[in-house]
Amino acid sequence: MKKIINYEKDILFKTNIGEICSISLEHDFTVDDGFLVGEFIISGDYKPNILSLNKEAFNYQLPLEYELEDNVDIATLSYDIENFEYNVKDDELSVFIDFGIRYEECSMEPTIPEISEEDLDSLDFDAIELPAFVDRQSEVEIDGDNIETKVEEEEIETEKPVKVSNETRLDDEEKELILESTMMEDEYITYHVHIVREGDTLDSIAKEYGTSIEIIKAYNNTEALELKTKIIIPEEKCE
Repeated sequence: MKKIINYEKDILFKTNIGEICSISLEHDFTVDDGFLVGEFIISGDYKPNILSLNKEAFNYQLPLEYELEDNVDIATLSYDIENFEYNVKDDELSVFIDFGIRYEECSMEPTIPEISEEDLDSLDFDAIELPAFVDRQSEVEIDGDNIETKVEEEEIETEKPVKVSNETRLDDEEKELILESTMMEDEYITYHVHIVREGDTLDSIAKEYGTSIEIIKAYNNTEALELKTKIIIPEEKCE
């Protein structure tokens, strides 16, 4: 891979420039934390007046800082001056430098650090905090008087668990209603609690949970929906 850095600089001399007698361009660069950092060194001598016999020396350092791309393989990086031109006007020397950099691209695939057995032994797994995760379809497992909220990531097989889906914990009245509902049919083992939103209808709720209006009515004894009302919806067991 090759790229050209176009560098331009106007250098103001202390006197008029009648004639450039000699001029040279050198550079001194290094790589520092992803940047190509250094300077161009312009030196030579000139006559303040074209008819003058006296010459005056000049030397200027022109700094440059160039940010390298992430895919640059630093080990293969090389750079040099491709082209150099200059113009003179009164007391000003304008320089134009094409600075070429060459490199190979390195792989951007992430590296997985190796973990030794000593590192694993030193880890305190009890002190590791897992990120909090809140989901509208979280589960609440009811076992008698104990209610435990679980994120719906895996099913834990128990003897006819009763589960409901809800954003909040259930109060005692709702727990009692769900426990009584589980006695209606053995084929229903999972129950969702739906909080009525604006625009909800019995038909839309039934479609959302894959059930029927009759089943919703049987478990809730409701004919009309009110906002924020909690509706219990059984889920049929797949055979």
